[in-house]
Amino acid sequence: MTSLFSITQVDKDGETATLSVRGVTLTAGNITAEVAKAAAIRAAIEAVSLLPTKAETLLAIDTGYSPALPIDPYAERGIKFLVKGVDTFGNPQRFHISGAAKALAGLMIGENVDLTSTEGAALKAALDAFWVSNAGLAVTTQEVVYVD
Repeated sequence: MTSLFSITQVDKDGETATLSVRGVTLTAGNITAEVAKAAAIRAAIEAVSLLPTKAETLLAIDTGYSPALPIDPYAERGIKFLVKGVDTFGNPQRFHISGAAKALAGLMIGENVDLTSTEGAALKAALDAFWVSNAGLAVTTQEVVYVD
């Protein structure tokens, strides 16, 4: 296992670019030193780039996988579910799930994922147990909508 340090930069048109660098697995014994090393990487990159840093992430554990490519003709990143939720202050939160399996039996009610179906309920339960807003507030999943 490794850690992963990512920097997202923004250009003059507001478009973003992200780069990632792997590091050692973070532990209680090395986290302070590794955070300092990540800050040094960011500073060095900013010194040679015209783009400002918009965000950075240091993941403690990053696990890669080598999956076989899907064969379903609709298995494309542009076919998505939009997940909508609200934090405890009522602030909207959203993200996309690419490769929406819209044809999965019993998953959809119209253009929405049925959050009481087996897969929908599992998704909602997992998200509600983990998802927090940028402010660190718990987020409750409201709906999952098909978009293409």
